[in-house]
Amino acid sequence: MSHLCRAYIVAFSILAFQASAAEATSFAERVALAKRVEEQKATAEYFKNGMYPAIGPSLASAMQECTSRAGASTEKFTVVADVSQDGQFTHIAYEPNTNTAACFAAAMELLRAPPPPTCDSGALPIVIDMSVKP
Repeated sequence: MSHLCRAYIVAFSILAFQASAAEATSFAERVALAKRVEEQKATAEYFKNGMYPAIGPSLASAMQECTSRAGASTEKFTVVADVSQDGQFTHIAYEPNTNTAACFAAAMELLRAPPPPTCDSGALPIVIDMSVKP
């Protein structure tokens, strides 16, 4: 078993008493779970060295496109999603419900990240807090 798998199992063991990614149903529960998982070393390494380097430029381009549209909202928003074993972003949700957040979420559906460091064939919950600078 790889170091990342062991670390990830430990991370989820710590969260066992809390809602799992599949059981977290409200937006706030999903955000809280993703933030706790994000604090784990294996997940932080994945974000820093895998996911964000791979999709960062595409996320930046999507944000530029979404904010350049007529009537684009400049309100901060949060996106929560799961990264599946094949790197697909699934179960994407956002708050508040603005046209910019909707545009960004739609762009995320088209992206693919490197496979996340999960060992149970489950998805990795993620959260992205976006500040919009016109």
